[in-house]
Parts: sequence; structure tokens; C-alpha cells
Amino acid sequence: MKQVAYLFIGFIAGISTLCAAKDGTAATLQTPQKNSLTRDTIHLDEVIVTGSKVPISRDMMPIPVSVVGRQSLEQSGETTLLPTLMQQVPGLFVTSRGMSGYGVSAGAAGAISLRGFAGSAGRVLILIDGHPQYASIFGHPIADAYIASDAERVEVSRGPASVLYGSNAMGGAINIITRKTTGEGNHLRARLSGGSYGTQRYMLNNSYRKGRFGGFVGGNYERSDGHRKNSFYESLSGFAKAGYALNDEWQLTANVNLVRFKADNPGTISRPMLDGTVDIVRGMSGLSLENQYAKTRGAVNFYYNWGNHTINDGYFEGGTPQPYLFHSTDYMGGVNLYQAVHPFEGNTVTGGFDVKLYGGNAYRNPQTEVYADHKKLYELAGYVFVQQQIRRWMLHAGLRLEHHKLYGNEWIPQAGVSFRAAPQTHLKLSVSKGFRSPNIRELYMFVPANEKLLPEHSLSYDFTVSQRLLDNRLSMEMNFFWTKGDNIVQVVRVEGRPQNQNAGEFIHKGIEFGFHWHILHNLRLNGNYSYLHMDKPITGVPRNKLYTALTYAPGRFTFNAGVQTIEKLYLSTGEKARTSDYTLVDARAAYRPLKWAEVFVKGDNLLSRSYETMLGFPMPGVTWMAGVILDL
Repeated sequence: MKQVAYLFIGFIAGISTLCAAKDGTAATLQTPQKNSLTRDTIHLDEVIVTGSKVPISRDMMPIPVSVVGRQSLEQSGETTLLPTLMQQVPGLFVTSRGMSGYGVSAGAAGAISLRGFAGSAGRVLILIDGHPQYASIFGHPIADAYIASDAERVEVSRGPASVLYGSNAMGGAINIITRKTTGEGNHLRARLSGGSYGTQRYMLNNSYRKGRFGGFVGGNYERSDGHRKNSFYESLSGFAKAGYALNDEWQLTANVNLVRFKADNPGTISRPMLDGTVDIVRGMSGLSLENQYAKTRGAVNFYYNWGNHTINDGYFEGGTPQPYLFHSTDYMGGVNLYQAVHPFEGNTVTGGFDVKLYGGNAYRNPQTEVYADHKKLYELAGYVFVQQQIRRWMLHAGLRLEHHKLYGNEWIPQAGVSFRAAPQTHLKLSVSKGFRSPNIRELYMFVPANEKLLPEHSLSYDFTVSQRLLDNRLSMEMNFFWTKGDNIVQVVRVEGRPQNQNAGEFIHKGIEFGFHWHILHNLRLNGNYSYLHMDKPITGVPRNKLYTALTYAPGRFTFNAGVQTIEKLYLSTGEKARTSDYTLVDARAAYRPLKWAEVFVKGDNLLSRSYETMLGFPMPGVTWMAGVILDL
């Protein structure tokens, strides 16, 4: 693996040298010819919204943002988003324990890490259309609740995004932008597939647009027996979205999403578990009123998320079944509004205000074991974000004031600059503060609870170089980052008793690189690489991560092949730390016999490597899925 990393870094250095030698009078921006292969290409100059609330070119945004588009999500064939994001986003890793499903509670997978910030601890924020979305009692996202077919695209802000999104965005923000309808009329799409270990996946959605009205509805069902005993998984989800243009300037949009899944925890290989089951319901709803004029645009958004969890912690051989099940409910609701104005040429000022209310209840025996008795918290925030373009420079500055019911006020600044050194070359520099408020579990639940905890903090510096070559058929981006965190909540022993304390600190630094190369009109190569140095290793985070994929689309056929290499993934830390190294190969072949029908076959781990991303939970060998996609 070390040799592969060194060769890859050497390749990067060679490309950088070539970029430096490139004549500054390169041709102006051109967009490659549109076809079935290029629709999902992620150009550096495309418009994004996650880092600024208003549309801005990725070239001019000082913080690094990765974008995963609709076609990549479709081709994955996965029900959930995270497997595709892990491949396409440098520095992002997600733990797994089987072919389908992640689960929750003990033995659960789906722990998201970005630059070493663990999403399972609530330090990576997931948003749906800009609204925070996670289990508020535990403060972390539920991996099985984020469905691929509901997303138009996903924008991942790598680095603190707290100035715009508040708590939990210490390590970054994953903004899931839901489906939109384009073009008049009705469009029905279905996918039916099956494969290894009795796995079945079904998807059906329909989009409709007429005049000022547009709507989208979709549903997914997935089940799998799993590759181990007692590793069954089943999920059912539904999503609906409707929008109406009140006039040329104002639009009203509403959406609702509901996911229910059941999962078994098989336990580790050395200690199998019985009756380790979960039954989870997650819901999300939103209502937005947007406006867009010549010199101003904005929105007011209302949202409400909820969850209902029933968990059987199971027992081991020789033990006894649990006398009571664990139950929890949680909710999060609020409103966020913002308005951006363009007072003069090249200038944009965005001001916003957020209100967030959240809480929940958790118990095992409602008479004797109540962990969170309908706890309620709130956060209020106001922010201003200024962008100013001066010739080839774009200056950014933002400031947020967050007020928490328990902690009082928290100031969060961010600043950055982007410089167009040449028509095809951009240099970016940013400094950002991140923070996270302790969650209800850390404050009130279980033995280590501590009501005196304070927010965690991080400070991150980013330097980015982006370059396009070969008439824009090759685009590349390299990022260097350095991050320091302090006040991190850790479990320490106080008078012989475990207690949550603001006792931790860390320094993370690393490199991220991504590229997209249109070799021919029907042949594309893309990939990404990340290196992360942690002064204090974290479980579920790799040091080196590399992914490269080749797509070839001759006529009615489409072939995809990808290689992912992981080096020094920490399965455990401490004196007896254990790490894992592995390389996975996957491939997909599809044929379209009719304009409205496509058949496909997909294989993962084709080299049948033995590997783990969680200690004691071996992943399956070669797995297959095959099916048909219908566009009616």
C-alpha cells in the first residue's frame, strides 16, 4: 500500500508541475459535449449552494466542496446514499458490517468520518435541503435513513461549516438536495434487482410537471438475509415533494420523507449475539417559501424531524433474553430564513436567522429505568456572510452568533479568499471555526452523563489548488488542511466513576486530491485520494484512502469498474491498536435493448478479499446484484 501511495503522490506532483507550466493564456471555459457519459461530470466551475446559501461557482468558493450527482447515485444500485459518497468524496469513510443495512445501537455500522471527525459523535452534519437531520437525543445521523433515489445531488463541504449551519458541522456538512422535476409531463422510473444472500432491492418513482406545478413521489424496499447468521435487514421508505411557482419571483415547496427499517446485530465472530434487533422509524418534513429577484434572493424554511426507536440489546450464548426493550423518541423542529442582496457589482451580502428546538424521551422500564425524561433544548442564531469579487479575487467573510439554552453565546467566524491565477487555475485559502454542542445523551443519559459539559471547538486552515487542462476534459483539485480541536467530550474516570468531560484535544492534517478526465467522448476516468495524519488515532478512520473508476459507454452498453484501497484503517486504538489494509474491486455492466429499458449486473469485492471495517465483523466475499431499470 505504501508503494501505491508513493506512486500516486508522485503522479500528483507530476500533474502539478504540468499545471505550473501551462500557459496562462489558455482557452476560455468550454463545456464538454453532453452525452450519456458526461451528464454526471463534476466540473470545478459548476454552481453550488452548500458553502454560501446562494449559488456560487465552485471555482470561487474558498472552502473545498465535493459534489456527487444523480447519475453516480443511479449507477450505484444502492438504496442508501453513503456507499456512493464514500467512493466519490476524498476523506469520507463509512463503516460497514454487511451487504445491506447499518443498524443502530451496539454493533451498529454506518459511522461517518470526514477528515477524522466522527459523524457517530455528531461532528459531521447531515442536512436535507439545508435542514439539519439527525437523531437529536444521540446527536448523530442514522445512516439507513438517507435514500439515494430521493436525492438530486449531494454537496459535501469538507471542513467546518458552522458559520452557516451551526452545531455539529465541525468536520463538514453533507447537504442532500432532494429531487426536482424538469421538463413537462410525466416520467415513471422503476428498478428491480436481486442478488447474493437473498438480497432484493426495489425502487419506484414518478415525477410530474405541468405549468407552474411540479411533483415527485418515490418509494424503496430492500431486504437481505445477510452473509452471517442473525444478520437480517429490511427497509421500506417513501418520499414526496411538490412545488408551485406562485409567480415569476416566488415559489412554494413542501416535502415529506418516511423510513422504517429492521436490522439484526449478529455480534462479533468470537461472540455471536442472539435477539439483537432494532425497529427504527425516521421521518422528515419541510416547507419552503423562496423568492428570487434581480438583486435579491432568499427563503424561509420550516422543518420538523422525528424518530421512534425500539431496540432489543440481545444476549450472548448462555445468557438470558432482555426483560425490557429500549425505547426512545426524538424530535427536531425549527425555522431558518435568509436573504441575500447584491447592493453593487461583485458584492453579495447574506443575512440569516435560525431557530432550532429539539428533545426526546428514552427509557427501558418506564417505571424504574428512564434515561431522558422528555428533555427539551433550543438554539437561536443569527449570521451574516459577505462575498466581494474584485477582478480576479473573491473575498469571503462570515460571522455567526449562536445562543444555546445551556451554554449561552458562541461566536463562529470564517474567512477566505479565492484567486483566479489563470483562466484555468484557481488558488483558494480559508480559515474556519467549527463547534458542536453536547447532545442529550452526553448531558443526561447513562452513567457518564454530565450536565456541566461545554461546546467542543475546532479551527481549520485550508489551501486549495484547482486546475483544468486539455480543453477542460481534465479537471483536478488538490487540498491541504490543518485542523486543531479542543474541549472534546471524552469519558474519563472521576473518583473511580466514568464521566463525560471536556478533556480531549487533537491535531489532524492531510491532503485531498480529486480528478475527472474525459479521455474520449465515451470514456471517462475519475478518482480521489486522501491522506490523514492524526496525532491521536480514532477508530473507524483510515490513514490512506484511494478510489479510481473507469467508465466506458460504447453505444447501448455501459461498463464501470472501480478500485478502492484502504490503508491503516483503525479497528481499535490504544496499546493494542489493530488496523486493517485492503483493496476492493467492483464492476458493473449494463445494456439498453430498448430506449426505455436497461438490464445490468454488478459485482462487489470481485477479488474476494477478507477484510473488516469494524473489529469482529468480517465483510462478505464476492457479492452480485442483477436487475432491470425501466423508464416509462
